[in-house]
Amino acid sequence: MTTTDEPTTDRPTTAAGRVASVASLLFAVCLFWTVASVNVPREATDAELLSWWQDAGNRLAGTVSSFLAVATAVLLAVVVNHVRRTSTASGAPAWLALARAMAAAFTATLLVSAALRGVIGHLVDRMDQPLPSLDVLRYSTALNYTLLDLPVMTSLALAITAISVVTLRTAALPRWSAYVGLVAAAVIGVAVLAQVGAYAIPAALLWAFCLSVVLWRQS
Repeated sequence: MTTTDEPTTDRPTTAAGRVASVASLLFAVCLFWTVASVNVPREATDAELLSWWQDAGNRLAGTVSSFLAVATAVLLAVVVNHVRRTSTASGAPAWLALARAMAAAFTATLLVSAALRGVIGHLVDRMDQPLPSLDVLRYSTALNYTLLDLPVMTSLALAITAISVVTLRTAALPRWSAYVGLVAAAVIGVAVLAQVGAYAIPAALLWAFCLSVVLWRQS
């Protein structure tokens, strides 16, 4: 009886672990392409900025980036929720609560960034409205970069830190993954302080890839 019951007990855990593993990998892919798919000039002249937004291909890239940002936010929520449900992770409830809160903050701020990435294209290409003034275009661009560089990356760094501490305290995941997470969070933190948090995205991608490997092997 014990032998026949064990596979039934393990299947949900195995399936959930593999789903979380794939979600972590897709999180890395979507986060990368959220940023890589669109590149609004940061220090452009009025003519350069207007020319960039007049290009329909650039507006489409902004729309694609907004969908990828939504996917990125959802995927991180899946990963963090799986870590929280790991039985051994319950030994660090305060840090689990922080991981959940920071994942929620990351999701919320990234969704706002997603709206900013797609709003101009939606306004012009879907609603047949004229291109906004240069002041609006410049403000929208600056606000999007500020969201990504500061609150989005700060909340991600704190979520990674919390998951890493949970790992160290409870052995919910292999300890080496916690060290990778702490280093990644430190790199992101330094970039945030320099107000260029988006440049530390490769560190987040490395962490997500390592976490994907760990979750798959555990499953």
